[in-house]
Amino acid sequence: MNKPDTNIDELLNSFIDGELTESQQVDVTRLIEGNPQIQQRLRQFQKTKMLITSSPRIKAPHDLVERIEASLEAGKRLAEQRIYRHERAGVRQLLLRKVLTAAAMIALVAVMGGVIYTILAPGTIPEQPTVTVAASGTGFSGRLELNTAALTAVNAFINGAIEGNGLSDCVTKTGRDNQRFYSLNCSRQELKSLLTDLQSIWQRFDSATLYVDTEQFNQPVAVNAVTAEQTVEIISQDSAKKSVEIAKDFTVLNNMTKLMPGKEVAAAIDDKGVNLLQIPKPVLTGGDRKTTEKTSISPPRHKPEVSLTIVVTGSE
Repeated sequence: MNKPDTNIDELLNSFIDGELTESQQVDVTRLIEGNPQIQQRLRQFQKTKMLITSSPRIKAPHDLVERIEASLEAGKRLAEQRIYRHERAGVRQLLLRKVLTAAAMIALVAVMGGVIYTILAPGTIPEQPTVTVAASGTGFSGRLELNTAALTAVNAFINGAIEGNGLSDCVTKTGRDNQRFYSLNCSRQELKSLLTDLQSIWQRFDSATLYVDTEQFNQPVAVNAVTAEQTVEIISQDSAKKSVEIAKDFTVLNNMTKLMPGKEVAAAIDDKGVNLLQIPKPVLTGGDRKTTEKTSISPPRHKPEVSLTIVVTGSE
């Protein structure tokens, strides 16, 4: 594996944080488009930033500064006593004292810097536009954004569905404020089972948008007002190219449906027809989700074929 280029890493970090000029952003974008290794590096930095920014902040104890000062004072006295006892050792002892002094100063700066940063931590950083790296090959890659007024109940249901389908080892969960992130890397069949469970609470979502990554850098296909059935259909395709084509078809279909007169009646009829054909599922009524115990033996884990990040945002 090639050693990471520190200059490229600095450019990618500045690109994610929005610290580059317009011309520099254009140059970096061209560099990313033409180099798969840099695209992979950019994905790693984006995930790292998301995990760091979603970590909760904890206030430092009120007596932390006093304890640090007392510890440093005791260390300083101990160092002075040792220097005093060995001051006749000559040049070697003088060099040791200089080293100890420099180390103490470095430690003091590091500790005080950490304390100041913890006490005066910056506010919530405005979320920067997410840079999506193009999908290629047979794997699906995308993001499903859901908005709901019942954030607690919906998250409880999703967690239960993940455990019920045996996907706990395939998901990375993070959260901040009124948002929850579920990053899934699993097989198509496993993801289809999860989405089938989510179909029973789809009416709890105020809006649902699926972003399907394409071969064009930072230009995903956005399917507004997407349904659970459409999401399953898009993910079920055997190649990323076919998934993008189906997503484009659903985008046009949903936009036309939105503009059609009497779309509320059509939606009601469609929902009624779907419910008649489906096997009844437990209705979500609170924060806890009752799952049926599965007695069948779980199939062996398949190689991950899809990558989907579910973002649940609360409006309550």
